[in-house]
Amino acid sequence: MIRDGWAPDRRRADRRVVSFPLQVLVENGGDPMRVRELGTGGMVLEATRPLVSGGSLVFRLGSAGDTISPMRGRVAHSRLLLPTRIGEPPSYLVGVTFEHVTADHDAHIARLLATIDERRAGRSQDNS
Repeated sequence: MIRDGWAPDRRRADRRVVSFPLQVLVENGGDPMRVRELGTGGMVLEATRPLVSGGSLVFRLGSAGDTISPMRGRVAHSRLLLPTRIGEPPSYLVGVTFEHVTADHDAHIARLLATIDERRAGRSQDNS
């Protein structure tokens, strides 16, 4: 079922859950947004405000001290998440599709995905 333009089966590439601090800083202001999922073709962000579906973003993707030159993306969807506790503000899940990805961007994303995979493999071994 497609709701508000969102359907997980429309993704062009697998996304991995990000278990370490990874943020997006959008040009022209705004608070940093936490990256919840990352893939070669896009990402899912947690935002404090909705972003317009179809809107264009220019952003930097990275973690402490390791960001890449500005990237471009298009908002695929923006969905409201209700707070889990009374008094917490709502948040939004924002799907972003990458556009105009350079070789440097590809390499940076590949390093981030490798870090995600290494951490996941480490947790799997710890649970054995």
